[in-house]
Formats: sequence, C-alpha cells, structure tokens
Amino acid sequence: MASQHHQNASAGYQLKSKIKRIALMLLVISIFGLMLLGKADIIIVDKLRNLFVDLATPVLVVVSKPAVAISSFISNLRELASIRAENTKLRAENESLNLVKIEADRLAKENAYLSDLTRYIPPPKAKSISTRVIADVGNSFAQSLIAFVGHDQEVKKGDVVLTGDGLVGRVASVGFNSARIMLITDINSRVPVRIEHLDAPAILEGDNTEFPNLISLPSSAKVAVGDKVITSGMAGVYPPGLAVGIVVSNTEGVIKVRPFVNRNHLEIVHIVDYNLSGLIPEVPCETKE
Repeated sequence: MASQHHQNASAGYQLKSKIKRIALMLLVISIFGLMLLGKADIIIVDKLRNLFVDLATPVLVVVSKPAVAISSFISNLRELASIRAENTKLRAENESLNLVKIEADRLAKENAYLSDLTRYIPPPKAKSISTRVIADVGNSFAQSLIAFVGHDQEVKKGDVVLTGDGLVGRVASVGFNSARIMLITDINSRVPVRIEHLDAPAILEGDNTEFPNLISLPSSAKVAVGDKVITSGMAGVYPPGLAVGIVVSNTEGVIKVRPFVNRNHLEIVHIVDYNLSGLIPEVPCETKE
C-alpha cells in the first residue's frame, strides 16, 4: 500500500514537472511570438504610413496650389504697393526737376534778351502753388479743368498753369475752393508764342481740338514739322520762354501744334503767379459769414 502511494506521488511530481516545462516553453514561445508580432506591427505600420503618404501626396499638392497662389498674390500686392509708392515719389521728384528746368530755361532766354539792356528792373519773384486736378470738364465747346484750389490760397484769374512738361493754360475764374483752368486748346485761348529757332512771333489759337493752330506768323517765316514753340511774353499774359509744344503739320498754310502737356495725364498742376498785368483781375467773391 505504501509502495503504491509512493508511485502515485512520483507520477504526480513528474506530471507537474512536465507541465512546468511545457508552461515555460509556451511562455518563451509566447514572448518570442509577441516580439515578432511587435516587429511585424512596426513594419506594417510603416508600410501603411508610406502608402497613406503616397496616396495623400497628389491630394495635398492639389490642395496646396490655391494656398501657394494666394500667398504669391498677397506677396505681389505688397510688392505692387511698394512699387506704386516709390513710383509716386519718383514722379513727384521728376516733376519738380522738370519745373526747375523750365524756369531755368526761361530765365536763361530772358537773360539773353536783356543782356544788352541797361538799368533793367527785374519783375517780382513768382509765387507758385501745386494742386490736384479734380475734374475735366472738356467738351466740344470748351476745354477746361477744375483744380482744388481757390481764393484762400491766393490764386487769382490770369495765373499761369504749368506741369513739368510745359504750359497747360491759365486760370480763367476762381471760387472759394475751386479754380477753372482754361487749356491752351480751348477755342477762347490765344497764347502769344514764337518759333524758338526762328525767333518768329505768332499766336497759338485753340480750336477745341487736340492740336491748336499757329496763326499770325510773318510771311517770311519758314515753319517746319518738329519746330519747337515757346511763349513770347508779348501782351503780358504769359512770361517768355515757357515750353508750349511742337509743330506736327504744315499743310496749305494751316500749321498744327501738339502741346507738350497731355491733358489725359494731368493729375497735379502748378499754378504760378508771375505778377503779370495782361489780364483784368477777377473781383474776389464776398467772404462767407
């Protein structure tokens, strides 16, 4: 009986030992399997991620194009604004330099005419103001501009209007906050001029067209296309030597002049008081109470 009990105990111990070995083996296999599975998961995840990126790339490219375009558009707008600001500054500087050149040329010509005179009394110094053109009221019957300037700025009828390119016209009437400028192309405009290299006096007569007429020339004057026309200073309406335009045609005695100033590009004009007495001054408006 004791022998049988001992055999049973030995068999149970062997069974437990086998179970322990099997369990240990299964544990090792499980751990190794988990390690392999973890490694396999990483590879699968990487492959899935790469696949997703490959599939998403064309979509991202398409989606990103509007964003790139918008960014480029905003950048171009900023660059354009900077260029416009710089261009405005350069135009203002160029306009000032042109005006200085016009005045220097006028004074040089005046000095040449007066070099032989004695006891010459120079005219008072000119006063000028720059202003913006706010309206173009030109039509088939008149050629005029409206400038944002008036009596408060001491502008008066007869003041000469210039740009850096040359003569625009003169102030025809003045209000409290506006002034009407009659262009040299207006049918009522008569500008005493001369052909520069011929020193031949004439009258530039407006006819409400783009090219006014040159009239009252001496019969001996040989006017050719390309001749420069400047103010003569006669009649005391305009000072001498201001650039007016250039002869563009001479057909059967009808001489046409293209003004240096293009009315379509007029934004800023310079109104100059040369203290001339060729026009009867306009009566100032009564002061508002």
